[in-house]
Amino acid sequence: MEEMVAIIAIVAVFGSFAAVFIMPGYFKHRSQKEMQKTVRSAIAEGQNLPAELIDVLTRDVRKGLPSRSRDIRRGVLFVAGAIGLALLGQFTTLSFGFGEGQRISNGLLGVACLPLMFGIAYLVLARFNKDRD
Repeated sequence: MEEMVAIIAIVAVFGSFAAVFIMPGYFKHRSQKEMQKTVRSAIAEGQNLPAELIDVLTRDVRKGLPSRSRDIRRGVLFVAGAIGLALLGQFTTLSFGFGEGQRISNGLLGVACLPLMFGIAYLVLARFNKDRD
């Protein structure tokens, strides 16, 4: 009985992962596949495609293009994350059983440099990108 509970728990954990992350992508792909099939049959019959349909089909392509506001938003979020990690390192002490707490601020300050550089890079890219929103 305990083995069955363990198996159900493992299936529930990985099943919830699939339900949250994999299934929406699968349904979106299936929807796009059906849309393309409909468009192909309309073109094969010689029908003209309305402009609204073309806008819907190209919406995802336009959404993925870089833009100034998107780069600024990402840059600010990365810089804020770096500041949060740096503050966490500044105010955190860990005790390793050697009496006084050992400070880990240098390690977290080093880790905070990575999102800081990503944030600065996005902000520089925002300077050169055209606003496409």
